[in-house]
Order: sequence, then structure tokens, then C-alpha cells
Amino acid sequence: MPLPMREGLNNRRAYIKAVMNVLRVGVVGCGNIFNLAHRSALGVLQREGLINVVGCFDIVRERAEEGAKALGAKVFDGLEELIGEVDVVEVLTPTHTHATLAIEALKAGRHVIVEKPIALTVEEGEKMLREAGKRDLHLLVGHVRRFDKRWVQMKGVIKKRNILPTHIRKVEVQNLPFPADYWYWDEKKSGGVALDLGVHVTDFLRWFLEAEPVRVYAVGKAIKDEARRNGTFDHFVMMIEFEGGKTGIGEVSWAYPYPSRYGVFYHHVDVIGRNGRIRYTPLDTPVVGVAKANFEMPRFSPLLSTFPDAFERELEHFFRVINGEEEPVLTGEDALIALKIAEKAKESARRGEVVEI
Repeated sequence: MPLPMREGLNNRRAYIKAVMNVLRVGVVGCGNIFNLAHRSALGVLQREGLINVVGCFDIVRERAEEGAKALGAKVFDGLEELIGEVDVVEVLTPTHTHATLAIEALKAGRHVIVEKPIALTVEEGEKMLREAGKRDLHLLVGHVRRFDKRWVQMKGVIKKRNILPTHIRKVEVQNLPFPADYWYWDEKKSGGVALDLGVHVTDFLRWFLEAEPVRVYAVGKAIKDEARRNGTFDHFVMMIEFEGGKTGIGEVSWAYPYPSRYGVFYHHVDVIGRNGRIRYTPLDTPVVGVAKANFEMPRFSPLLSTFPDAFERELEHFFRVINGEEEPVLTGEDALIALKIAEKAKESARRGEVVEI
């Protein structure tokens, strides 16, 4: 049942609360993305009575204890124990663990929300989708860009003005602050920048161009010492051909130099269409620097890459999908295609040639 148009966030929340079942949610993984984004979003939705966060599990018990305390939940010592008391399992762990954890939850009859990328490999993602389909369960993947009001508004303008995109350039770059032994730098755990950050861009291009990918050519560089020590790329450019002669360029980086620990997460979007052009870049707005003990460039969120309320909208939508109130704006199959493009782009960069998708 579609949500009626209402004025004011409070009225909308009240309506949602009236029609939704209160889902019991269990969190697996209380590390970086949980603390930067999901903990706050889950807390908001829980306070509004939309969900009940039952418990948290993490291989580092102290992290689970901190997460559970923040959400008024219970600490679980194992995944099986947590699964037994929830309706939905949210997987917020390193990428290489997504498939194993999600499949275990699905086999136990639980719906799954998993952070992007859906999995480390397309093969793993396919296994996850088969398990969800076999059991008629939801497998929802956190591609939060689809819930960021900047991109939603931009896509609306493109539709309203009939711009008909034929070429898009999307850039997402940052200075990854973690040491060389952190899991992000290990391609066997994260997939590297081309996959971890790249799936945001590949999904964005497909979403905006409304076309399927055909082939890709990519080039990667290892700039920072952390990348060279791990034999991985930290700057990556993809040139993707889509059906209908449409094209997209995606650029992602963990090597962008900025002075602070997290630095500025810089976005740039340039959409060229048959009937016009639209673009967005933070550099269109003057950046304000603050001098304290050191020089800082503050932004709207420690996460930097998206507005915090996008995670609220994403999770609220996912819970409504599970309750049968909405159709998913992003399917598991969409997430798998985003992963496949990034995977093929990595293959292209390694081989130095165009790769069919």
C-alpha cells in the first residue's frame, strides 16, 4: 500500500507506525559503518516504535556491548543465538563475511539486510540470492546513494525536464584513513577500492542511465604506501558502455590528499543528455576552513559520503518492504549487477583490455 502524501515528518512517521508491524532486529557487526551511520538510524527508528533492536553480536565483544548499550539491546555471544530471537538480521561486517553470515540467517528463515557490496564475488552474491528466493525471504542491500536526497532530487529533475542522459561522469574520492593492516586494504577481504567504493558508482550510473552494461575498460593506480604494500589499487577509473550507446565514467579513490583524518569525501556528477545537462560538485560551493590546533575542513557528517538521514530513509524503506508496505526501490539483483560491473572492471584493469560484462 503506497504511503499517502502528507505534510510534515511527524504525520508521516505516525502513519508508518500505525500500519507497520514492529520487527525484531539483530545487528551483526558493530564496527565502522555501524558506529558512523547505522547505530543512529536504528536508534531513531526504534524510538519511533517502528522496530525493536533485540541484540548485537560482534567478534569483538566490547564493540557489541557498546552497540547494545546505545540501543538498549542485548549482547549475544553467537550468531545462532541472535538469529533465534529476531525477524531481521542486519549484516554490517567486512565484505568477505557477507555471504556466509547472510546465508546462515536466510537458512534459519530470517530476512537479511546487508551493507554494500552484496558480497565479495558475484558467485557468492548469486548464492545469497538463490537462498533468499528459495525461502521467499527478503535480501536487501544497503546502496545508500539511492536514498540520498541530492541524487533523488537530481534524478527527479532529469525526469521532469526530459534531459534523457546519454553520458554521465561520477566521481567519489577520499583519503582512506586506516593503516596498511586494516581489512579495507586487503583485496581478499574488501575487494579493494574498485569494488568497495566502486559499486556505489556502478549502481549510480546504471540507475541514472536506466540501461544495462555491455563492456568496461578500467585503469588502476597504487598511489599510497598502504596500497603498494598490499598489492592493490587505491585510485581507479572505469569507462563503461551501456546499451543504447550510453556511456559512463566512474572514478573512485582512497588516495585523495586532505589534511584531516577523514578528509573531505568529494563527489562530482556530470550528466549530459539529449535535452540538457545537469551537474553537482561540492566545489561549486566555497569550502570554509577552520584553524584550531590544526587545519580542519568540517562537513555535515563524520561519514562525509552521504547525508546521515539517508540511512534512516534506507532502513525505514527496507523494514517497510519486509512488512509488505512497499516494493523495493533496489533489488538484490540490482546490487549483484553493480558488483558484476566492478568485478569486470577489476579484471579489465589487471588485463589491460576491454572486458565484456
